[in-house]
Amino acid sequence: MRNSDATRSPRRRLMIATIFSLTVMVGVGTSTMPPALAAVQRTFGVSPDVAGILLAVFTLPGLVLTPLGGYVADRVGRKAVLVPSLVLFAAAGAAVLGAERFEHLVVLRFLQGCGAASLGALNVALLSDFFDGNERVRLLGFNHSVLSIGTAVLPVLSGWLATAHWRYPFALPMIGVIVAAAVLHVIPPIPSRGNERNDTPRMMRSERARLAVLLATSVATYAILFGPFLNYLQERIRLLDPFAPALYERIGIMVGLMSVATTVGAVFVGRLGKRYTLSQLLVVACMLYAVAQILFVLLSSYALIAIPTVLFGLAQAINQPVVQSLVAELAPRMRRATILSFNRTAALVGQTTGPLLFGVVYRSGGLEAVFLSGAALALVYAGVLWRWLR
Repeated sequence: MRNSDATRSPRRRLMIATIFSLTVMVGVGTSTMPPALAAVQRTFGVSPDVAGILLAVFTLPGLVLTPLGGYVADRVGRKAVLVPSLVLFAAAGAAVLGAERFEHLVVLRFLQGCGAASLGALNVALLSDFFDGNERVRLLGFNHSVLSIGTAVLPVLSGWLATAHWRYPFALPMIGVIVAAAVLHVIPPIPSRGNERNDTPRMMRSERARLAVLLATSVATYAILFGPFLNYLQERIRLLDPFAPALYERIGIMVGLMSVATTVGAVFVGRLGKRYTLSQLLVVACMLYAVAQILFVLLSSYALIAIPTVLFGLAQAINQPVVQSLVAELAPRMRRATILSFNRTAALVGQTTGPLLFGVVYRSGGLEAVFLSGAALALVYAGVLWRWLR
């Protein structure tokens, strides 16, 4: 499918909407959890750390099943992995409606995680299968916007559902049946591109080195997101004015502002890709991460913190679609889903290690050290990317 008219026909737009629905399903398993976990604590009388097991058991299967799902998708086809995965995701959601004990919920969340493991990589693989060049970058930007919108909207929906009954947020994956039907009937066979440079299943040594740098970048940037920003920005806001009213709302507004900046910025990534190389954009993203974290230390009021928050959101908007596009560009077509799944796994590693790594920094050096070390990490990667990807 070539780029000029690829998104214009109703059939093509329906295909893109179906791929974007896979992206929404990724958020269904995670972004709905904050209100749901609060409802579980109240219902079962468990502590926050125990309720947090429901997050861990959901993401844990992805460390193994994400690359495995990508490998199988390359061997037997995208639909052969996506449809059973979505059905499992939905079935585990339906089973929650009959769960009576917390232990049952833990098992069902593990099964939901097994079903969702491949979705976050194969949605990107499908966009990379059918689009290339700047059109791929543009659609990956839109895809990231869809994810950002989902992370903003889904917690609100989950809150409404949790008010009605604690089970309902955990049952949301049932809509996966509809998405599975759409994947089955809307996604066409992968087009053959026999003249593509990356049709050969082997990667040259230099390409493997570039891929390693990109995967390491995913680990580092997700560690920064889940460490300094998501885990410690709330502490920075609290220390700025410990007695401010509506502290939780102020924190939520700032995190929401980052999502808005990411959503808006990702829409324009395709335009930026026409003027600058993807490697240049990735270096700029790392610089934005660094500047934002330095400003979190230097700025001394809640209102001014909005500036680095927006910069951080713009860094996210550029970083994720560009890394995904560069990985897809390097990947041989016959191994594209496998290698994109490695990138998704790298992101999961960053999500897991980020809070732990920066937790050590916080205990040894305090809050400012967290942001400054995060900025240093971003600057190091800006230099590495400039050296290896130019």
